[in-house]
Amino acid sequence: MAQAQRTVQCYHCRHRFPVGARAMTLSCPKCSKALRVDDIIIKTVEAVRKLQTCGSLTVTKKGRIIAQHVEAHGGVECEGIMEANVLSGGPVRIAAKSHWKGDCRAPSVSIEPGCVITGGMFVIPDNTLGLADLPGA
Repeated sequence: MAQAQRTVQCYHCRHRFPVGARAMTLSCPKCSKALRVDDIIIKTVEAVRKLQTCGSLTVTKKGRIIAQHVEAHGGVECEGIMEANVLSGGPVRIAAKSHWKGDCRAPSVSIEPGCVITGGMFVIPDNTLGLADLPGA
């Protein structure tokens, strides 16, 4: 039986290639750099300089991420606290009662009433652009 596959994009060189649906980490076949391709769920406080994944990022209600740069090609869902400049290849959802501080570049953004947004610039390019074409990518 053939294993299901999905297409991911390297966040170093922007090369697109297929991977197994259950893959978590691997190396890019073009630039040979390590990639994280699984979905990330932040349930506590995470303070890092850079957080990157080819999957999605979820910050739960009790989660908090403090970073200079966050890149999630599968999208971002924030129910807790996000303090970072975010580049997303999928939709971004900022839930009610969440806190957002920083820039956001994504194909679409959903902002629910009751959230707190402090500073930052939101860039939503038209649908003809791919992630490789996003400013800052």
